[in-house]
Amino acid sequence: MLSAPCAIPLCTLLFALCLYLPATASFAQDIDAVDVVNHPVNTSGLTGLLFTTAPYTLATGTVEVGASVLTENSVIPDFTITQYLLSVTVGLPHNAELAVRGSFFDIKEGPTSTTTPTERKTGDLDVFYKWNFLPPEEDSIRPAFALIVGGSLPTGKNTDMKINAVNHWGIRAGVSGGTEIGWKEHIIGVYADAQVVGQDLTEKRLSDVYELYNAGLLLPISKYQNLQMFAEYSIVQGRKSITLDGGDYSGLTYGLRLVSERFNLTIGTQFLHKKAQGYGNSDRMMAMMSMKF
Repeated sequence: MLSAPCAIPLCTLLFALCLYLPATASFAQDIDAVDVVNHPVNTSGLTGLLFTTAPYTLATGTVEVGASVLTENSVIPDFTITQYLLSVTVGLPHNAELAVRGSFFDIKEGPTSTTTPTERKTGDLDVFYKWNFLPPEEDSIRPAFALIVGGSLPTGKNTDMKINAVNHWGIRAGVSGGTEIGWKEHIIGVYADAQVVGQDLTEKRLSDVYELYNAGLLLPISKYQNLQMFAEYSIVQGRKSITLDGGDYSGLTYGLRLVSERFNLTIGTQFLHKKAQGYGNSDRMMAMMSMKF
């Protein structure tokens, strides 16, 4: 797994690809011959892969409901955390979308074979807004860019700091970019986002500000472009608070996605490299389903 000094340039490189490829990819003359079948929401509720947020937005008036399950198994320390996410996203005029997301956690500490009871917690209630201020052009691979803003409110007590949740309120802001390059019957999507997250900024003891970076590639692998494989690289850095699952980390994700024009089923695996002292690397299994209405 890449270290933090290497990981940030990697995300920067993928952002640069969004700008560089359109200027050099003269081979992409048949871009109108193929297109990505569906741009479903990610685990945050915004259009993207699993973690990476793409610049695209839902069509005005479209509603997409998404549900996902993420299970992390760790040996050092020994725990299993399963997170359940539910999101509702609405396409707004002027290339924008609004997402509301809630979460629920099952936490089990110690070996899974023990009789340790499972602890249940509710996560934050999140509201995210994305505005595609530079939409993609027809028959062009010029990258699109979007602005991301959001806020979080607590739905339960997190005094034991077992999950990464706010105690009073949280905000975030960022930008996403991406392009899709077609050649004959093939197409590849390149996406990346960078966000800054603030939690409980008015409480000195709880205040935390950290950064999120995600970059991903999408490649349809079937004749009708409805079976797709993807890979993502994620970085969380600058977290002061250490929760049960650690603090800063980098993660490599890969998976498969089956889509139609309205339906999405995504499965993936993420390998986590933990940076906090006393935390070993772990892995996370994920599944997500969403439907447009």
